[in-house]
Amino acid sequence: MIGIILVLHGSRVEEWKNIADGYKNLLLEYFPLVEYGFLEFNKPTLRESLEILVNKGATEIIAVPLLFAAGMHFYRDIPKLLDLNEKGETIVNQEKVKVIIAEPIGVDKRVAEVLKERVEEKIDSKS
Repeated sequence: MIGIILVLHGSRVEEWKNIADGYKNLLLEYFPLVEYGFLEFNKPTLRESLEILVNKGATEIIAVPLLFAAGMHFYRDIPKLLDLNEKGETIVNQEKVKVIIAEPIGVDKRVAEVLKERVEEKIDSKS
């Protein structure tokens, strides 16, 4: 069974957990096993989320970065924090688990629509 880890940067601001919960709940409408993990500052960590998913029955993991572009977090930190080998595998409970890291969000018209809405809300609030 496939498990999904939403990868968030994390912050000392508590709102990050609310955002993570919100996206987790939205994705649970599509996938039965969804958790989130933070790169820093917040809990659970990526590794803790991975272990939770495996303990719930996931045999393969897709890590979905909530990042706009690939950078050091994408190339270095996510694989390191998940303890991935060169084949994209890790060991949890003495079992080999394959982890696939999805691409960052990038440029996407759907995101531009949300940004447009945010601008229009501010324009409307000035009227």
